[in-house]
Amino acid sequence: MIKEVEVDPDGSLTRRWGSRADDVRVKRTMAALEANGITVLRASDAAAAKRIVLDLIPGASPVHQGASQTLDVLGITYEIEKSGRYAALRPRIWSMDRETEAHEIRRLGAAPDVMLGSVHAVTETGSLLAASMSGSQLGP
Repeated sequence: MIKEVEVDPDGSLTRRWGSRADDVRVKRTMAALEANGITVLRASDAAAAKRIVLDLIPGASPVHQGASQTLDVLGITYEIEKSGRYAALRPRIWSMDRETEAHEIRRLGAAPDVMLGSVHAVTETGSLLAASMSGSQLGP
């Protein structure tokens, strides 16, 4: 049985976490990320974020992406899978026969030239948090 769970019944999560961080907090977090060896590229809006991501991917590269609402909403998934500029692995993997092509599916998913995903949280101490029930969003 599947039961729908109301995520924020009293609104307390939205009140606490539903607002944007101010610029001071963002800059402090960026500095902490960079101190931890993570390169930070900050986009001014969704279109800029999409352009930044796509410009980082060499043309014709084999690209795999984990399930990500962020990639979907920004239109990155569509560009990867439909533009023809990249060798999109996810549609190829999903079209393969699990019984007869299992080895090839594992090979393709384990070693793409580019793996895209998103994180669920960025902390002010410069950590990234990613969670996945199956691990499929995390990549190799």
